Amino acid sequence: MPALSSIRTESIVQEFESIDAYLQAVHEILQEGHMPDVVDLDDRIAHLCSNVEGAPLDIQETCLIKLGELLQKLNDCETHMTALHTTTVRSAQK
Repeated sequence: MPALSSIRTESIVQEFESIDAYLQAVHEILQEGHMPDVVDLDDRIAHLCSNVEGAPLDIQETCLIKLGELLQKLNDCETHMTALHTTTVRSAQK
């Protein structure tokens, strides 16, 4: 039977990969000029953070780098979403 920390680590890795794929899809939708639906993103991030917080310290330390990368991707998505929204509003005003 695998150790609990091994299972938890595997779960956290899968969550990072899932959110990364999600953000890649969001980026592609934005590139097509559409506003993505990200309504469940907050819950997914909160769940990931909760799992990282409950993980052993050595796993948490490794996750800090991944969380920093994830934060950068989230910031990039926010920037692109804001730009698309601004463009859409300006187009509607003309």
